[in-house]
Amino acid sequence: MVRRPLIAFIVFVFAALVLAATTLYQFHQAYTRQALHTQLSAWALAQMELETIDFRNELALYLAAEESDTQSLILTYDILWSRYDTFLSSHETAAMRQAFDAVPVVKKAFRLIRRHEQAVLNGNRSSLQALLNEIDIILPQVRDLMVNNFTGSAAIEQRQLFDRQLSVIYAAFSGLVLLLIFFAFRLYRFNHKQQKIAWQDRLTGLPNRNYLLDCLQQAAAEKRIHTLLLIDIRRFKDINDLMGYDQGDAMLVKLANELRTICLPYGYPCARLNSNEFAVLTYIDSHHLSFFTQPLCHALRDVIDSIYPNHRLSIAIGIAKSLDINTHEVKAPWLFANQLLNNADLALMKAKQSPVIRDSIDVFKTEYDQEAQQRRVLREELKKRLQDEYQEELYVMFQPIVSANPHRLGCEALIRWHHPQFGSIDPQLVIEIAEESGMAQSLGAWILGQVNNALNTEWQSINQHIDISVNLSDSFFNDSLISSVITIFAKHPEQRKQLIFEVTETMTMDDIGRFSLLMNQLRDVGIRISLDDFGTGWSSIAILNYLNFDKVKIDRSFIKEIIDTRKQQVLVDTICHMAHQLGIHVVAEGVETQEQLISLQQIGVDEFQGYFFAKPLTAIDFYAFCIDYLNQKNTLLIKN
Repeated sequence: MVRRPLIAFIVFVFAALVLAATTLYQFHQAYTRQALHTQLSAWALAQMELETIDFRNELALYLAAEESDTQSLILTYDILWSRYDTFLSSHETAAMRQAFDAVPVVKKAFRLIRRHEQAVLNGNRSSLQALLNEIDIILPQVRDLMVNNFTGSAAIEQRQLFDRQLSVIYAAFSGLVLLLIFFAFRLYRFNHKQQKIAWQDRLTGLPNRNYLLDCLQQAAAEKRIHTLLLIDIRRFKDINDLMGYDQGDAMLVKLANELRTICLPYGYPCARLNSNEFAVLTYIDSHHLSFFTQPLCHALRDVIDSIYPNHRLSIAIGIAKSLDINTHEVKAPWLFANQLLNNADLALMKAKQSPVIRDSIDVFKTEYDQEAQQRRVLREELKKRLQDEYQEELYVMFQPIVSANPHRLGCEALIRWHHPQFGSIDPQLVIEIAEESGMAQSLGAWILGQVNNALNTEWQSINQHIDISVNLSDSFFNDSLISSVITIFAKHPEQRKQLIFEVTETMTMDDIGRFSLLMNQLRDVGIRISLDDFGTGWSSIAILNYLNFDKVKIDRSFIKEIIDTRKQQVLVDTICHMAHQLGIHVVAEGVETQEQLISLQQIGVDEFQGYFFAKPLTAIDFYAFCIDYLNQKNTLLIKN
């Protein structure tokens, strides 16, 4: 953006200089011609006057002497004759004849001497006396040609004309200079503004990512020991969603001011990289790093608690050290800077994997980069697996969900990936990779396709007894979801009633109105909606006030300690009672012991999922589980 006006300004200055040079050259040429013309004209008229005076004086001497030689008189006569004739007929004197209006006077004088030519040749004194008298009359007129045109009003007018021309030129140059100053000022202001945009964050006033990269490159070029800290405010999005962007912006400004206050005494650059991520570049080694990072974390924590003491925001810090990078392999400063920033980002990702209830700090390790490379490999291979209908690495397992109804059995479809090189891939990692690479919709559609295949192949004889829960990722829960479901279940549209889509609280918070509309559209085609991980979010209860769910699934963290912790029992009992009052079924996940099952049954939980019943099963194994379960008429729950 800076380049275009700069080029325009350079072109303008060049054009102005060319115009100025052309004007000066033309003025110089005109002045030179005028000066030369004036000098020649003044010399010619002066010579004409002198030669006229010489002839008059020679004529007067001739008449004063009784005996005089006519040769000298004839010579001065011939010279004056030639002067007058040249002035009146020569091409070189045409400009003088027009400029000074000398023709009438010179013609009159020329006629006079021509009329007395014979008298000059013969020395006739009476005629020559008459000639002298007439020359004395016309000589002042010849003298006036010189006086009036070079020292009189004509000369003054000419100088005034020249002065006016100079004034015009000076005015033009002054205007040009003013224009150049104006455009230079405008360009300076524009460049200054663009530089602020390029190097400074507009909200907080902190430097931005570009500035940080420049500092990193300088440190790398100077071979200084430095450490980069990336700071992320976890769950900050909830502040924007619940309290508005104005409150979120106000908090970012206060955090930025605190960060600036901490870094300024040390001379450490700090920057805001994106919405809720900041960076600090320190010039200390790893031995003294904790003396800076711990107070920094505590200071930012105090700012957060002073603004939102009741909200579960936490701080995650990722740290990368310049000493961890091999300078023999990464030599260019810009590559070094990007590598360090990438390392800090990987460390930050690890720090954010810690429980959100506490602040976390993580330092980059070499294996983090190996994991990142693994993610890149998996990203490419996941795309191929989803496109290959004959592949066997990616598959779906089904974990039973038991209810009090002896004629129905539920299950949750769970993605699995057994990689030939990396072994079993964490399902959450598979979902994260799909989200990051824009394949979440493709993965969701593939899972629904696997569910459809199981219902109409392995489970065909009992599919009317089965309900299938499918976890939806954020990216898949959009306007295209309904068309995908209709397309996949086009041959058996009645089976859509057996689907239960599980969504998380964070998915609903982005746009409750839009989410409610999608829920209604899904219900119109027979699909039920369940709120997953209920109780872990800030506003799980508030969500129930705005959205109508068919089920809520209590997070396993509430089930784990339900036998030993009275508080957990009370919480689960409260959730169950509240959901039933709203007409919502309750599912408990993570049931692993008989004691947990009995306690949950006594509370009134409707459905149960966990290793106590079965681990995730293949479609064939789940079919066998269903046959056994339906034949035993749900003795798992009856005997407990």
